[in-house]
Amino acid sequence: MNRVVSSRSRRTYFTKPLVKESLAFLPAAIDYPMSWDFKKHLEANLHQNSLKARQRYAKYIANRFSHDGRMNLDLARAIRVFGDSRAGREILYFEMLQAVPLLHEIASLWLAEQPTEGPGSPRSELLTFLDARLAGRNSGEVATAAVNTFRKFGKITSSKTAFYLPVWAEPPIEAFLYVLARLYPERTMVRVDLFSGLPLLRAILWPQPSIERLLAGAEQAGHISKITHLDQYHQFTLAGTGKERMRLLYASGMEEEDLKSQLKIADMMS
Repeated sequence: MNRVVSSRSRRTYFTKPLVKESLAFLPAAIDYPMSWDFKKHLEANLHQNSLKARQRYAKYIANRFSHDGRMNLDLARAIRVFGDSRAGREILYFEMLQAVPLLHEIASLWLAEQPTEGPGSPRSELLTFLDARLAGRNSGEVATAAVNTFRKFGKITSSKTAFYLPVWAEPPIEAFLYVLARLYPERTMVRVDLFSGLPLLRAILWPQPSIERLLAGAEQAGHISKITHLDQYHQFTLAGTGKERMRLLYASGMEEEDLKSQLKIADMMS
């Protein structure tokens, strides 16, 4: 009997980013939409020579990007469409923050709080931050994994060894549209100040001044139907459901037949 593992409590310790492997293999989840089948596929195809290592890494990736035994097919399709581009990496980083609460905490409560100029924050401060959260577990191991993750996604830089500076940068519009669809699965009206203040947007290091341009781009792309100013409220209305907006996003980067095939699988799984 296959055992489903989806509890977020199992994702509170973080030591293996596996960014390269995730970018390479997540598109295969479209063909293996159940987490145990995807895990078996990874065990057979990851590049590590050791079977035990392949099994361990397969478990990390399959559990990280699944819920109740179902793989995150939105992410799988996005990586298939955008690949190892900046848009693809921003999307994967967003999903990692969602899947790994500890990484989200480090990004939003430590990295985002650091100055963007000067020598940066020393590793010792990160270790102190983690010590208060890990109850005696290996803070050094988690710190190394977190810093490596931030580096792979271009979220951190160093002025000198073991000193860190956050890198705030406006994302590609495709990544922004993906995040909008994931955060708001229904057609709804959203206040701009509440959206801009989300801890998740702080964790992903998107500068608040860029939000206006990104919203205008989303409106131009047909994902937002209207941006309005009403008295003290500045708000936007999403055009269609998240599923409909995802289809629009994928259609911009896929052949029609490939898109229909993938969406048929998604409909069967939903």
